[in-house]
Amino acid sequence: MKKEPVVREILSTRVRPELIKKMKFLCVEENKRMNQLFEEAIELLLNEYKRKKGRLFD
Repeated sequence: MKKEPVVREILSTRVRPELIKKMKFLCVEENKRMNQLFEEAIELLLNEYKRKKGRLFD
């Protein structure tokens, strides 16, 4: 599997393990936040649909 240039550069540098753990934590937290925003957007769409149609698809 061919590695992207950025991945090759990261792998060729010396990085402290605690920095890598922090990067992973921040990545996970950002994904949680994006999922939360996506869920809120879906709820808004469903509420708008309910308001217009008065019912939901089952």
